Amino acid sequence: MAQPTTLPFSAIAVKLESPAKAGTFEAPCGLTERAAQFTKETNSAVVPDCANEDAAPFVDRFAVSKSVAVSGKGVMARQSLARWRAAYESDVPVKARVEVSGTGAEGGGAWEGLFHLTSFEVGAVRGERCSVTVALQSTGTVAFTAAA
Repeated sequence: MAQPTTLPFSAIAVKLESPAKAGTFEAPCGLTERAAQFTKETNSAVVPDCANEDAAPFVDRFAVSKSVAVSGKGVMARQSLARWRAAYESDVPVKARVEVSGTGAEGGGAWEGLFHLTSFEVGAVRGERCSVTVALQSTGTVAFTAAA
Protein backbone atom coordinates (compact mmCIF):
# COMPACT_ATOMS: atom_id res chain seq x y z
CA MET A 1 0.00 0.00 0.00
CA ALA A 2 1.31 3.45 -0.91
CA GLN A 3 1.05 6.31 1.55
CA PRO A 4 -1.13 9.20 0.34
CA THR A 5 0.39 12.62 -0.10
CA THR A 6 -1.46 14.89 2.30
CA LEU A 7 -1.60 18.66 2.63
CA PRO A 8 -0.82 20.79 5.70
CA PHE A 9 -3.28 23.34 7.12
CA SER A 10 -1.56 26.19 5.27
CA ALA A 11 -2.26 24.52 1.89
CA ILE A 12 -5.84 25.88 1.91
CA ALA A 13 -6.27 29.66 2.00
CA VAL A 14 -9.36 31.85 1.99
CA LYS A 15 -8.62 35.29 0.57
CA LEU A 16 -10.64 38.44 -0.07
CA GLU A 17 -9.85 40.96 -2.77
CA SER A 18 -8.09 44.04 -1.42
CA PRO A 19 -10.44 47.04 -1.37
CA ALA A 20 -7.41 49.25 -2.12
CA LYS A 21 -5.96 47.26 -5.03
CA ALA A 22 -8.24 45.33 -7.38
CA GLY A 23 -6.91 41.95 -8.42
CA THR A 24 -4.85 41.57 -5.23
CA PHE A 25 -6.08 39.00 -2.72
CA GLU A 26 -5.26 38.94 0.98
CA ALA A 27 -5.98 36.26 3.57
CA PRO A 28 -7.59 37.79 6.66
CA CYS A 29 -5.44 36.74 9.61
CA GLY A 30 -6.69 34.57 12.46
CA LEU A 31 -8.71 31.79 10.87
CA THR A 32 -7.75 28.47 12.43
CA GLU A 33 -10.46 26.55 10.58
CA ARG A 34 -11.60 27.13 7.00
CA ALA A 35 -13.63 25.19 4.50
CA ALA A 36 -15.27 25.45 1.08
CA GLN A 37 -18.43 23.46 0.38
CA PHE A 38 -19.57 22.88 -3.19
CA THR A 39 -23.23 21.96 -3.64
CA LYS A 40 -25.37 21.11 -6.62
CA GLU A 41 -29.16 21.27 -6.51
CA THR A 42 -30.90 18.62 -8.56
CA ASN A 43 -34.39 17.70 -9.64
CA SER A 44 -35.42 14.17 -10.39
CA ALA A 45 -37.90 12.15 -12.39
CA VAL A 46 -38.78 8.47 -12.28
CA VAL A 47 -38.28 7.04 -15.77
CA PRO A 48 -40.13 3.77 -16.32
CA ASP A 49 -38.83 0.87 -18.38
CA CYS A 50 -41.27 0.81 -21.33
CA ALA A 51 -40.34 -2.80 -22.15
CA ASN A 52 -41.07 -3.96 -18.58
CA GLU A 53 -43.47 -1.65 -16.77
CA ASP A 54 -43.41 -3.86 -13.65
CA ALA A 55 -39.66 -3.40 -13.17
CA ALA A 56 -38.55 -0.88 -10.54
CA PRO A 57 -37.56 2.21 -12.51
CA PHE A 58 -34.39 4.18 -11.96
CA VAL A 59 -34.45 7.81 -10.88
CA ASP A 60 -33.11 10.27 -13.45
CA ARG A 61 -31.46 13.34 -11.89
CA PHE A 62 -30.44 16.56 -13.57
CA ALA A 63 -28.57 19.60 -12.29
CA VAL A 64 -30.57 22.73 -11.55
CA SER A 65 -28.02 24.99 -9.85
CA LYS A 66 -24.59 25.12 -8.21
CA SER A 67 -23.40 27.03 -5.17
CA VAL A 68 -20.25 27.47 -3.08
CA ALA A 69 -20.21 28.20 0.64
CA VAL A 70 -17.01 29.25 2.39
CA SER A 71 -16.72 29.18 6.16
CA GLY A 72 -14.06 29.89 8.71
CA LYS A 73 -13.47 30.45 12.37
CA GLY A 74 -10.60 31.26 14.63
CA VAL A 75 -9.17 34.03 16.75
CA MET A 76 -10.14 37.63 16.10
CA ALA A 77 -7.08 39.33 14.65
CA ARG A 78 -7.33 43.09 15.12
CA GLN A 79 -5.82 43.72 11.66
CA SER A 80 -8.63 41.69 10.00
CA LEU A 81 -11.63 43.10 11.88
CA ALA A 82 -12.15 46.10 9.58
CA ARG A 83 -11.99 43.93 6.43
CA TRP A 84 -14.58 41.43 7.71
CA ARG A 85 -16.83 44.27 8.88
CA ALA A 86 -16.58 46.06 5.51
CA ALA A 87 -17.44 42.85 3.64
CA TYR A 88 -20.49 42.35 5.87
CA GLU A 89 -21.68 45.95 5.61
CA SER A 90 -21.39 45.97 1.81
CA ASP A 91 -24.62 45.36 -0.08
CA VAL A 92 -22.62 44.22 -3.10
CA PRO A 93 -20.66 40.97 -3.13
CA VAL A 94 -16.91 40.87 -2.59
CA LYS A 95 -14.48 38.94 -4.75
CA ALA A 96 -13.03 35.97 -2.89
CA ARG A 97 -10.64 33.17 -3.66
CA VAL A 98 -10.06 29.72 -2.17
CA GLU A 99 -6.54 28.56 -2.95
CA VAL A 100 -5.09 25.05 -2.82
CA SER A 101 -1.29 24.97 -2.89
CA GLY A 102 0.61 22.86 -5.37
CA THR A 103 1.04 22.65 -9.11
CA GLY A 104 -1.83 22.04 -11.49
CA ALA A 105 -0.68 18.43 -11.90
CA GLU A 106 -0.93 18.04 -8.11
CA GLY A 107 -4.46 19.50 -8.02
CA GLY A 108 -3.34 22.98 -6.97
CA GLY A 109 -5.10 26.12 -8.11
CA ALA A 110 -7.87 28.46 -7.00
CA TRP A 111 -11.63 28.90 -7.11
CA GLU A 112 -12.59 32.54 -7.56
CA GLY A 113 -15.88 34.38 -7.68
CA LEU A 114 -18.21 36.87 -6.03
CA PHE A 115 -19.48 36.17 -2.52
CA HIS A 116 -21.72 37.77 0.07
CA LEU A 117 -20.50 37.63 3.67
CA THR A 118 -23.74 36.19 5.05
CA SER A 119 -22.62 35.60 8.63
CA PHE A 120 -20.10 37.47 10.74
CA GLU A 121 -19.87 36.56 14.41
CA VAL A 122 -17.44 37.90 16.98
CA GLY A 123 -17.34 36.46 20.47
CA ALA A 124 -15.40 36.13 23.66
CA VAL A 125 -15.07 33.66 26.49
CA ARG A 126 -13.55 34.76 29.77
CA GLY A 127 -9.94 33.60 29.97
CA GLU A 128 -9.65 33.04 26.20
CA ARG A 129 -8.91 35.11 23.11
CA CYS A 130 -11.76 36.77 21.20
CA SER A 131 -13.09 34.66 18.34
CA VAL A 132 -14.53 35.17 14.88
CA THR A 133 -16.78 32.98 12.74
CA VAL A 134 -17.57 33.87 9.11
CA ALA A 135 -19.67 32.42 6.31
CA LEU A 136 -19.74 33.45 2.66
CA GLN A 137 -22.20 32.39 -0.05
CA SER A 138 -21.41 32.58 -3.75
CA THR A 139 -23.37 34.62 -6.24
CA GLY A 140 -22.78 33.72 -9.86
CA THR A 141 -20.03 31.58 -11.30
CA VAL A 142 -17.15 30.35 -9.14
CA ALA A 143 -14.48 29.22 -11.57
CA PHE A 144 -11.47 27.01 -10.85
CA THR A 145 -8.12 27.88 -12.39
CA ALA A 146 -5.38 25.25 -12.14
CA ALA A 147 -1.99 26.40 -10.92
CA ALA A 148 0.89 26.57 -13.40
